[in-house]
Amino acid sequence: MIAILYRILLLLNFNLREITCMTVITAVLTLAMFSVSPLTKSILADSINPGVYSKDSSPFGIPYGQWLAKWWQWSFSIPTANHPRDNYSPEKCGINQAGPVWFLADQLGGREERTCTIPAGKAIFVPLLIGECDYSTPEIKNDADLQRCASEGNNYGVIEATVDGLKVKNLEGYRTQAGFFNITIPQNNIYNEKPGTYKAFADGFFLLLEPLKPDTHDLHLKVSVLNPIKKTFNYNADWIYHLIVKP
Repeated sequence: MIAILYRILLLLNFNLREITCMTVITAVLTLAMFSVSPLTKSILADSINPGVYSKDSSPFGIPYGQWLAKWWQWSFSIPTANHPRDNYSPEKCGINQAGPVWFLADQLGGREERTCTIPAGKAIFVPLLIGECDYSTPEIKNDADLQRCASEGNNYGVIEATVDGLKVKNLEGYRTQAGFFNITIPQNNIYNEKPGTYKAFADGFFLLLEPLKPDTHDLHLKVSVLNPIKKTFNYNADWIYHLIVKP
């Protein structure tokens, strides 16, 4: 770096005899600062898919994987009759939304188009192929069972996503585990699980989109699972969210 600085000073016609040691040190530090800044920025952003948070990031101060746990708690919290997964209506999209991230519901089969109005400035959680298991299930005896239960339904999946017609690349690289967490299951939940608070584990593929600019955006998602071992996991889903982002 000193050699590079020396050449720069020569090009600028500096009198090198008049340059003090402190001047050189200051210039070196300045040059180092500018060379490091782009690297620091790249760690926070997803270089493969601009506009998508990196798996290594902590959006809004929360590690990426923990947003998967938060999505499951949100989904469990909505009563069956109002849940946006089934019998969708635009009004259901805003139920129990709070904080900097807006959660979208998954889809378990067939083709569907959904319209959702979102306030500007909200990041958007997009589930693709995800699973959760907890100790409310009698068959789960230990943590290994818990992890296997949450993960096995996400194997053998083919997933696709486009945002405003642009394909999201390397979706397989977004598989994330939330780790162990506590989940509170209320009465009348859409998963028909026993109410209570349980140790849980979550795994799967999702995207966390950076806030979209005010406009109408199309988010197209496709999932196909063809599991040769446990065929009960198999399904196909194709759904589009027409997102209306309002300032």
